[in-house]
Amino acid sequence: MDIDELKERINRIRKEIGQDVSTTPRIKWIKDGDVLIICGFSRSDKSMLIGPGGWISGKLSEEIGKPVTVIESTEEVVSELKLLESLNAIEKLLKKATGQNKDILEFFRDYIQNKRKTIDKDITVVVSYSGGSDSTATLYLLKEMGFNVVALTYYPSDIIVPKRTRSIIQNVITKLSIPHEYISGDISTIVEGALEGRYHPCGRCHKHMEEVIIEATKKRGISAIAFGDLLPTGAGTISIKNHMIRINLPSLLALKKKDMKYLSGRIVGYESPGFGCPLLKEVHRLHPSKKFFTAHRVLREVRAGILESNEGLVSIRSIFRFEGD
Repeated sequence: MDIDELKERINRIRKEIGQDVSTTPRIKWIKDGDVLIICGFSRSDKSMLIGPGGWISGKLSEEIGKPVTVIESTEEVVSELKLLESLNAIEKLLKKATGQNKDILEFFRDYIQNKRKTIDKDITVVVSYSGGSDSTATLYLLKEMGFNVVALTYYPSDIIVPKRTRSIIQNVITKLSIPHEYISGDISTIVEGALEGRYHPCGRCHKHMEEVIIEATKKRGISAIAFGDLLPTGAGTISIKNHMIRINLPSLLALKKKDMKYLSGRIVGYESPGFGCPLLKEVHRLHPSKKFFTAHRVLREVRAGILESNEGLVSIRSIFRFEGD
């Protein structure tokens, strides 16, 4: 599909839903692959291409039978800058890296520069796997890249990883044929303090989970670990500590939340466990003021440009349960 054909389709859809077509959205470029990516020149162009409530891009997606992603020029520039920062971080690490770490760094350098898509080495990477779309997409991507992937899930109790989430995890690891283990641990102190309202649980829980999974990775003799973090940039996207390389894959590749949803959605039968674990929901029930801290975590992703504002609004509405709006 070329730009002229795309414009005709979009204008037709806009007319069908009663949009004013006196102004036509400008399209800078399109990339037509597994996903149709449309880049508008400005925010207003992007808004017209998406349409109210996502009607236009949604209808277009239905017609062409593939996902549609709409961005604007400034987003393109930001993504390019993030990738440049990732490359700078890789080059700095390569100055001292040896062995497997060097192989991994060289691969991701080449991957970002579109020089190769799969690794030609026998390398095992642990993925800290929660069952959410971010870590699921990370599993999927690393598998597609040719790594030997092992999934480890921190499971202290059902209050963190409930039965439904475990069912989702089982489906994913079965479909991807990935070895998986649950790692037990004691999170009672964090749970107790959170339920008493002394603090918001997410930061402490995430830090504790990372420490447990990293230690479990070391015990298994594996020296590469990946997380599904979207927020880090530059040196925070990839690092080496005590000979272990840590890869925050989505941020390393400047991916956004919608990319993670698309990639995880390529796994047949995958459905996201939704926003928040049972502990967080109970904290919200007991201490409603903590909802504002949760909303702030959502807004961080919106401000960072990795979560669309409408997606952020959906998450925040779910936090405050504005069901009657």
